Amino acid sequence: MVKRKNQTKSGAIIRQAQRVGIFGASGCGKTTKARELTANLSRLIYFDPLAELATSAGITGVFSSIDRLKIAFKRDFCKGFRFDFIPTFGNEIKELNELCYFLLELQGGYKAGTHQGQITLFVDELDIAFPSGITQRDPQNGFAYLCRRGRHYGINLIGISQRPHQVDICFRGNCSGVYWFRHAEPSDIDVAARALGKEYRETLRNLGNYQYIYKSGGQTLTHL
Repeated sequence: MVKRKNQTKSGAIIRQAQRVGIFGASGCGKTTKARELTANLSRLIYFDPLAELATSAGITGVFSSIDRLKIAFKRDFCKGFRFDFIPTFGNEIKELNELCYFLLELQGGYKAGTHQGQITLFVDELDIAFPSGITQRDPQNGFAYLCRRGRHYGINLIGISQRPHQVDICFRGNCSGVYWFRHAEPSDIDVAARALGKEYRETLRNLGNYQYIYKSGGQTLTHL
């Protein structure tokens, strides 16, 4: 039986499951920030369409088969894991959906109160696996359910994309915190400005690489 929360290697504990977005143009520092946020987590799964995160520190398994990934989850559930899953090209939506429903099953004990072990699911290229409009086309989508109810199962979400306007609003609207990096396209700047407030539009336009605006609830911080 797992009795710990989502404890990091440094001993810190995430007490409330989070939903974090990281948005910005290519080369702006998104992946660096994502690796920083997940560096010390001991129970982590990367959903990695471009296989860019498989070389991250501490990866204990790289998988391209959902069935093999499920076996590894059940084997290592109590002792911790840092897995990288590379979905099949063209099947990203389907395989993320299947993975999410499996995590809900795996974390049923957390919801029932029989253990406190949280999991972090990190989804790269979120616009591919959870594109705008998906919740209307598929109301039963597993990742959408995690966006709305995943915290009750102790499932933290981190989603990353170059194009926030191409990511379904179900994720963007349920984020507990968002990192807004430099954007190249006006449509993406518009999404960021609506989320932050029009007074941040000029700052958004002038962000350099590795600079960002972070918003969580009523708090907005600029990192320049």
